[in-house]
Amino acid sequence: MTHLADQLRSGSLTLWLEVAPPRGVNTQSLLERLSVLKGHVDAINLTDNALGKVKMSALVFASIVQRELGIPTVLNFSCRDRNLLALKADLLGAGAIGVAAVVALTGDKLVPATSPDGAPSPKAVHDVDAIGLLKIIAELNRGEIGEVKPLKSPPKLLAGAVANPNRKDLSRELDLLARKVEAGAQFVMTQPVFDYDTAASFAARAKTVGVPVILGILPIKRAQMAQYIATKIKDLASARSYLESYALLDPEQARARSIEHNLELMTRLASEVAGFNIMSGGGPSLAIELALKFNALRRNFERKSD
Repeated sequence: MTHLADQLRSGSLTLWLEVAPPRGVNTQSLLERLSVLKGHVDAINLTDNALGKVKMSALVFASIVQRELGIPTVLNFSCRDRNLLALKADLLGAGAIGVAAVVALTGDKLVPATSPDGAPSPKAVHDVDAIGLLKIIAELNRGEIGEVKPLKSPPKLLAGAVANPNRKDLSRELDLLARKVEAGAQFVMTQPVFDYDTAASFAARAKTVGVPVILGILPIKRAQMAQYIATKIKDLASARSYLESYALLDPEQARARSIEHNLELMTRLASEVAGFNIMSGGGPSLAIELALKFNALRRNFERKSD
């Protein structure tokens, strides 16, 4: 965890790109797309069966990314899909392969699936929630595994939590974040933000909790995506006019609008947060484009700061 931990402590701006592992076993296509990020992002953040959709194991794909691309990885780690033994086993595996950080998640709710052959739908496990998972990570880092004998070689996992800056009741969200920090969270990664005021307000109030903030940034690929976000995701009143501005745009115009908006947003927020996690909703191409363009600005900013 040394590089990312040192980066967060030093106050230098970190840049991550979030992507889902492949749906099947072929990794080559996605690796080729991600290869352009080498030297431009500090980590690739891998989702964990997000929205209850089956993907390749993020732990396995992390090892492939690190081996083939040499880019550090961060794992989103869900309690929903693993019992207590599996959680500990996979966390030890993450430590063994050198995963840079683990983000503790309770996990999205599972929607009952319909199957032609009448197969049963998956069920959530939830032996622990995100706070319980953070406590487990802290225990493993100390060499405690819940057995008589301590670990001879404990992992050194950098633990993160999630938060939603868009909540109407931000005080409740910050209280929950404080509990996660108490349980062992060393940084917080947020749900996507779309406007400066919401993001800046959360970042300022999170400082009182004493945890570095990595803001989620979600590029908009097309009008339909903006409409879906506006109608399906709660607490986005402050971003309503921005999302509605995509209504009459064709895909090319939407991409250009999103790049322009997010570059401006990230530039304004750069001095107020620890970094950004650019999300790949609807595929990684636009997120990769945004990451490359912001990294160029980041280098210029850092040179001027020196």
